[in-house]
Amino acid sequence: MKKKRTIRIKDPRVRKVRNELRLLLHEAKSKEVIQKIEKQKKLKKSPHFWDEKHPNYTTLRKEDQKLASEVDRLRTIYDRSIIKCPVCMKLDKDMTYNPYYEGWYCIECYEANRVFNIEEGRPDLYP
Repeated sequence: MKKKRTIRIKDPRVRKVRNELRLLLHEAKSKEVIQKIEKQKKLKKSPHFWDEKHPNYTTLRKEDQKLASEVDRLRTIYDRSIIKCPVCMKLDKDMTYNPYYEGWYCIECYEANRVFNIEEGRPDLYP
C-alpha cells in the first residue's frame, strides 16, 4: 500500500470476531516461534554442533542459521501485520497503516508518533 489507511470497526460483534482472530493468529505465531527455538536449543545441545572437526558441523550450523532466519522472518512479518501495534503491543485496537514504515499502528500510537515527528521536523515519517 502506498497511502495511509485507518480501519475502524464500530460494530461490537464484528470487533469481537476481529479480536478473536487476532488472538488466534498471535497464538499460532507464538507456537511456531517456540517450536523453532526449541529445535535450535536441541541442535546446540548436540556435541557435534561445537566440534569443528566433525563431518556434520557445517550441516548443523546451516540448520541453526536456517531456524534463526525463519524465526526472524516470522517476527518481522508479525510486527508489520495488522495483528498488533508494535508500540503498545495491544491486539484489540483499530489500526492505521503507515506507508513509510510499512506497518500497522493503533490509532492512538500513530497519532502520538505523528505529533512527535511533526515537532521534531520529520512530518514525512507519519503522513
